[in-house]
Amino acid sequence: MSAVLPLPVAGQGGKAGLRWRLAAGRPNAIALFAVLLGLLSLQWPLVSLHANRVAPDGEDFTAFALGGHWTALVAGGWALLALAVWLARGRARAPALALSLTVAAAAGFGAVTWGAAGQLSAHPGVQEWARFAIAGGAWGTLAAVYIGAFALYAEAPRWLALPVLALAALAWVAPYQHLGVVMEYRMASEVFHEELLHHLLLVAVALPPAMLLGAAIGLLAARKRVFESVLLGAVGLLQTIPSIALFGLLLPVLGLGAKPAILAMVLYGLWPVVVHTHTGLTSVSPAMLDAARGMGMSAWQQFWRVELPLAAPFFVEGVRGAMLMLIGLATVAVLVNAGGLGYFLLRGTEQAVPDLVLLGSLPVVALAFGADAVMRLLAWSLKRGQHD
Repeated sequence: MSAVLPLPVAGQGGKAGLRWRLAAGRPNAIALFAVLLGLLSLQWPLVSLHANRVAPDGEDFTAFALGGHWTALVAGGWALLALAVWLARGRARAPALALSLTVAAAAGFGAVTWGAAGQLSAHPGVQEWARFAIAGGAWGTLAAVYIGAFALYAEAPRWLALPVLALAALAWVAPYQHLGVVMEYRMASEVFHEELLHHLLLVAVALPPAMLLGAAIGLLAARKRVFESVLLGAVGLLQTIPSIALFGLLLPVLGLGAKPAILAMVLYGLWPVVVHTHTGLTSVSPAMLDAARGMGMSAWQQFWRVELPLAAPFFVEGVRGAMLMLIGLATVAVLVNAGGLGYFLLRGTEQAVPDLVLLGSLPVVALAFGADAVMRLLAWSLKRGQHD
């Protein structure tokens, strides 16, 4: 039976980065799980029609209720993915996986947008403020598509562009006016843009100090082993304090506003930077340092020419972790009157409007995914440069 084989790292065999590819002939268990979840999601409502923004109960619509053709398209896409996993071999495997995942994702997206819009137009008596809320079946389908994309990335990363571009093209032309989260955005677009800017500013202001201070602490812990356990323990202790509690402790000192939020975010952002900086510096081979000394390099030259380039990918990973942490923590800053997208989560829970909660949470998720992709690309480019 075939085994999971690693691709060569950058510079070996012309391949860039360390990736994993399933050998031909072995079913991709992750893709099969995506198929199972996608088919199960067809049993759940995709959308729910509500009379207004605060109506607790609504009329649920499964894919079949939106139209039998949507059920056929979505189920057909997942069936194609299952066939591709079991039957496709050789060079045809990657495009078969990508095409079938694209069909399933596009069909699910179309059911939530065009399918729901068609149902709304078919009910002329529905009031103008009626809306469709995204229901469990849609979230299950989204999770299945994400898992399927992960499986596709594991086998053929380049083919992941096909479903991504297809969904981007559909998103450009799809009707959204009936979705509750879009209606909430239209009613509060100015406030949304203002709070989004506040959210980004909080992260942008807190990240540089966390990077610099974290790098300094990590460097000191790597250089002075006598301080290693104390420094790492102190920084780790900060992670045990709940964010809301830390904000509360800082309020008597700094008052309401952005100051306590930024200070708390800096303190929380230290941990990943410190740990990865320390790991990167301590993982440099002593043999390489001995070779550098043999070439006549001073301690300063060894750091800049040997240690720093080798530790740079670790540092970037630490910055990635800190950035993702700060993007999430900025949502809590609203509790100390610092603004941010958490404003919509707070107002949505106060007013019992789930769509308003989504208006605040979905952009945070998108920001996290975007930041993660950029930082992973940067880390990959640094590792590639080391092997070129």
